[in-house]
Amino acid sequence: MAFLSILIALLVERIFPQFIQFRRFDWLRGYAQWMDDLLHLDRLGGWAGSALLLLPLLLLTWIAEGMFEHTLFGLFELAFNVAVIFFCLGPRDLDNQVEQYLDSIEIGDGQRRFNMAGHITTDEPAMELPEQAVQVSRAMLVQANRRLFAVMFWFTLLGPIAALLYRAMEQYLNRNYLEQSLQLLQPALRSMLGWIDWIPARISLLAYMISGAFEEGLQAYHKGSVSALDSYEQNSDLLKLVGFACITQQEVNDENQAMQLIRKTRGLILRALMVWLLLILLLSFIL
Repeated sequence: MAFLSILIALLVERIFPQFIQFRRFDWLRGYAQWMDDLLHLDRLGGWAGSALLLLPLLLLTWIAEGMFEHTLFGLFELAFNVAVIFFCLGPRDLDNQVEQYLDSIEIGDGQRRFNMAGHITTDEPAMELPEQAVQVSRAMLVQANRRLFAVMFWFTLLGPIAALLYRAMEQYLNRNYLEQSLQLLQPALRSMLGWIDWIPARISLLAYMISGAFEEGLQAYHKGSVSALDSYEQNSDLLKLVGFACITQQEVNDENQAMQLIRKTRGLILRALMVWLLLILLLSFIL
């Protein structure tokens, strides 16, 4: 059922893009503040505070999952699973953002190009197009894992609870959803997400190599030196390094080469998605 739920969710995302607007997580800010007022999470330390912050979300999902399990020949369970995985994807549509970025290059709108680059990469976008296109290309390889692949993997293995846990942790870490008093939770969330992301990130590396230039990607993996401070950063650096090597793109010097690089990166991610779907189908038969 995991494969069918993921496939339906991906199709809904493509056919009904207007539903993506419902994938909003700004409510996490108010929820975190309510939990802090109730339990004083800031006094418990990073690890205990993070665990207590996430626990009610997991319990509610577990209860809802149990209510729908095997109901009406599994149809309600399927609908619930589709809703959860759809909600936990993204939350922003990477392909749509990439398309808007390409449009901004084509029409020569530098300000819009800069803004769209900022939506894709977590770093400050470069102003010059060649450097910015490389930056966006590398960021796409990381975002594909965070927005799609990792959520799909943990949903297949552990169900809706794991998918919601991953997305909530990722949003708390990368969005401004924690008040100043709860900033001490950030290191613990970062460590946990780095561990949770370790396996799907390595599978994504393999998917990129299978989908692109395998030898170049493998060489980059073996020879690449990653000076990351923690596993979370190491995962991102490896995805950028190996994935970019699998594209085998020449230097970017003009607009056409920049657009070619972004399109090649998007094509690699799409092929990697096919590899991931085949893996999930296999896991669905095994589990």
